[in-house]
Amino acid sequence: MTNNNRHLLIGFILGLFLFIGIPPVLSQINPITPPIQSAAQSIAQGRTFYAAKDYQQAIHLWRQAAQGYENQGNTLHQAQALSYLSLAYQKLHQWTDADAAITASLSLLDTVAESGERSRLYAQALNHRGHLELALGRAESALATWKQATQIYQQLNDDIGVTGSRFNQAQAMEALGLYRRACQVSLQALQVDNHCNLSESGELAAAVNTFEQQSQPAFTVVGLRHLGNVLRLVGHWQESNHILHQALDLAEQIDSPSDQSATLLSLGKTQYALYRQAKDLWERSNITQNRDKAKELARKALNTYQQAAAINTDSTTLPLEAQLHRLHLLIEFQQWLQTLEKTDTTANPAEFTPQIQSQVNTLLQSTLANLSPSKIAIYSRLKFAKELLKLPQYDPNFSHTLNYTQVALNQAKDLENQRAESDAWGTLGHIYEQNQQWKDAQDLTHQALGLAQSLDAEDLAYKWLWQSGRIYWQQQQKENAIHAYDASIKLLDSVRRNLLAINPGVQFSFLDDVQPIYQEFLQILLQPDANSDHLRQATRISEALQLAELEDFLRCSFTNLVPIDQSENPPAAIIYPILLENRLEVLVKLPQSESSPEKIYRYTLHVSAQDIRQTLYDLRQQLDDPQNPVDRLILPPAQKLYNWLLQPAQADLPPEGTLVFVLDSTLQNLPLSILHDGQHYLVETYNITVSLGSQFPNLKPLSPTHWQGLLGGIHKKAESYPPKLPALFNVWDELQQIHNTVPSQLLENEQFTQTNFRNQLINHPFSVIHLATHGEFSSDATKTVIYAWDKKIPVEKFGQLLQQREQTRSEPIQLLVLSACQTASGDKRAALGLAGVALRANASSTVASLWRVSDNSTAQLMDDFYQQLNQGISKAEALAKVQRKFINDPDNLAHQHPYYWAAFILAGNWF
Repeated sequence: MTNNNRHLLIGFILGLFLFIGIPPVLSQINPITPPIQSAAQSIAQGRTFYAAKDYQQAIHLWRQAAQGYENQGNTLHQAQALSYLSLAYQKLHQWTDADAAITASLSLLDTVAESGERSRLYAQALNHRGHLELALGRAESALATWKQATQIYQQLNDDIGVTGSRFNQAQAMEALGLYRRACQVSLQALQVDNHCNLSESGELAAAVNTFEQQSQPAFTVVGLRHLGNVLRLVGHWQESNHILHQALDLAEQIDSPSDQSATLLSLGKTQYALYRQAKDLWERSNITQNRDKAKELARKALNTYQQAAAINTDSTTLPLEAQLHRLHLLIEFQQWLQTLEKTDTTANPAEFTPQIQSQVNTLLQSTLANLSPSKIAIYSRLKFAKELLKLPQYDPNFSHTLNYTQVALNQAKDLENQRAESDAWGTLGHIYEQNQQWKDAQDLTHQALGLAQSLDAEDLAYKWLWQSGRIYWQQQQKENAIHAYDASIKLLDSVRRNLLAINPGVQFSFLDDVQPIYQEFLQILLQPDANSDHLRQATRISEALQLAELEDFLRCSFTNLVPIDQSENPPAAIIYPILLENRLEVLVKLPQSESSPEKIYRYTLHVSAQDIRQTLYDLRQQLDDPQNPVDRLILPPAQKLYNWLLQPAQADLPPEGTLVFVLDSTLQNLPLSILHDGQHYLVETYNITVSLGSQFPNLKPLSPTHWQGLLGGIHKKAESYPPKLPALFNVWDELQQIHNTVPSQLLENEQFTQTNFRNQLINHPFSVIHLATHGEFSSDATKTVIYAWDKKIPVEKFGQLLQQREQTRSEPIQLLVLSACQTASGDKRAALGLAGVALRANASSTVASLWRVSDNSTAQLMDDFYQQLNQGISKAEALAKVQRKFINDPDNLAHQHPYYWAAFILAGNWF
């Protein structure tokens, strides 16, 4: 073997061992000379015992080696022996001894003259220190340490060392919540530098294949597992699932139980993330396929966690982590199945009761109570305590829960891990809250909050403020509760937006993690004794809730929006239907005018959310078919909804003008123009605008004297259309008529490609964009699409195209029209997709259809709409006039049916 090859092999072995925590044999670094032969033998024998997981014997031998090297004056190898010694102490959670050993090792290396071998050993010792710091919860220190190690390996041109230390950096970034950066660093370790953009999936697959071919299997397993973890954390769940299955296959091939267990645990977490995604889609859409997929993924994750826990390894924490994650999912899954029982005959939550009981007993009898202090030990105890709080039947006196939490608190203090300490104080507060010991609960929660605030840990602080608000409310301290809830929501919004800004894939379950705090706050604000300040605050929280759901749907944050009531052209009234579980609250805000101050009226109706949802569903089912009789099938639910939403407020509303509705996602599928008072449709009296995002990108009015339009449409069977979508033959007439009214650029059929559309947007100052092509709005962002000739454009890509325009053009889009799109059939929150497209486009106003209307009548409606706009009237009035024309058209009685005109809604600004 040549010297170069020998150095490469030695570098690879060192990189491998420093990464997976097994020290190499000393003789592989330097030939052993007779005077230090016994110390070298102690190093080699210690490695054998370490590999056999006999850490006490390895410690004995490496201490002996360190002493031998010290006696010989061999500082370099004494430092190496101490570095190995630190690893063994870490395995036994003997943190003080581990810290002393690695500190001594680095101090000794600081006294050694610079050489390649000294640098390599220094980098290895830094890696060992980083593992110690991370285990103690000092992630920032670990990250700095591993960055230093990476720099040394780069200077040594040691590719394996660089790869290993970059994967280590990614672990520290994960612990700090820097998921996007962790993903970037992990991909850089594989020679992929794409800022964690996996739109080109082939690049990732090629890099992983190269990594597998060039690395030893034990190294590859760990690397792939870390990569799978960060891909999960940034929302690339399918890619994470694929990578972790590759890692698992390899771990089984090399017969490594510890790697199998660790990889199965990671895989279970990814399957859990996929379950949560499918569950959220079911809750939004009511589509059975999503529900069944969620159930399948939950069972798969439960099985994976069980496999991870069953594998016999030397780790005391791996099986406990797997069991804790399994218990959490068992409880969550059973609770969800309980909500499905009435409508899903296959849901059987009782089947999981024995499994929950067995899992609790297993954990109570495990080594969890006796774990040595470490970050993992602290959070494992806290996790178990939080799960026990959901299961009072297994811990009626909170004795186990209190014990685990108190031990976690003491260990957090001992390790000076203040973040974990705050978590423990807050958990204690929650225990006392559950036991209705309100004063103690509040004191403990304030202790947790103070610590979280001192650390600027907003993600903890908002939870303790929320908890504090609940406790105040239980003590009938309403104003204190309102203050705490308000502060909590402000912090929650900050946390969400910061996470979305750095990591669009972050899994914040809106329905489980976000919506409840807003709903609870609205319940408190809208008590019978609510004053005007409470009502005003309720309108603000209602707006914030709608925006939060949209940001969750789009996985991005919006900070450039203007509140509705800051418009220089106020509407006649802003209406907030707030759907609580047992009642409907309707707030009507009459904006300030020259003749009167702002007023807010409140109307409470004791009708269940389920009744409202069912009536809305019944109405929407009848509107899709123009053959359904209006009097018998459409007007009854339309009148019922009117009586709930508007009838109580009718006397306080102005007699005419524009009404702006701020709707939650449950009501956004409702075509408000069809509400009927028994004599007239609502649109016959008022102009109507829907504020899907509660706020607007900009508030400039459309000026027909300066407008310029981009018209795109397809009247043939496009290449991108799936088989079920027909050609829209009347689109040609629609576009030609608008082209004759609006100065515009026209892209038809084969010209309307994604690339041509993008180029036109960037190069011309269009104020109006009109797209006459198929599209679908869905509560699943990946299925909210608009069809160009050559490909479908998902909402995220659509937003990117328009954002590219903003980089070169300052003119805002005043009007976006989507004339042939529709909401997904059966999807109860499909209008989220419509709102998402509107916000992504950053358009002042959007006109779109809730269902696919006859393209012949659509062409006529759109021509009339632009003719009205050309006369200089507002967008809301223009659409309302066209709809009234259809309703009262004596020459075309068929068009009086709501099918032809009610589908079209205006979202955004109304002027």
